Amino acid sequence: MKELRERIEVACPAGEAEEGLLAFFSAREDVDGMTRMRLRVPIAGSNLSLEREVRVEARRSRDDENLNDLVHVSWQAENAVVFPRFEGALIAWGDGSPETSFVELRGTYTPPLGVAGQLFDDAIGYQIAQATAQQFLRDVKRDIEGRQRR
Repeated sequence: MKELRERIEVACPAGEAEEGLLAFFSAREDVDGMTRMRLRVPIAGSNLSLEREVRVEARRSRDDENLNDLVHVSWQAENAVVFPRFEGALIAWGDGSPETSFVELRGTYTPPLGVAGQLFDDAIGYQIAQATAQQFLRDVKRDIEGRQRR
């Protein structure tokens, strides 16, 4: 398993960011109760990206110390075994500023395809996972901040 941890600053208090996280997923929920979305990996030096549709499970809960609300999140590509499954959490937290907060994604993924997948991950897979997480957080940020303007 590989650990992944990324964060992004959002222009709203932590409580509003937390509610925005829940709204982000519920707005993308299908009639079957499952969230499906496209994760994108930007290709450096271009306006292009690789995309993969994933099935996302997201649910609100509390952290291990029962101090903070968080969103447990997992995703995996539909109908594709060559992409890793991610398990983790999203948490919104503040640093004392009433105007900004952070959304953090942390969790683990297991590279697929055994030893070959591990070698790929060691070479470039981890950078792809980081870029995917960063792009995902930019999408979350855009959605949360867009809700603040409505």
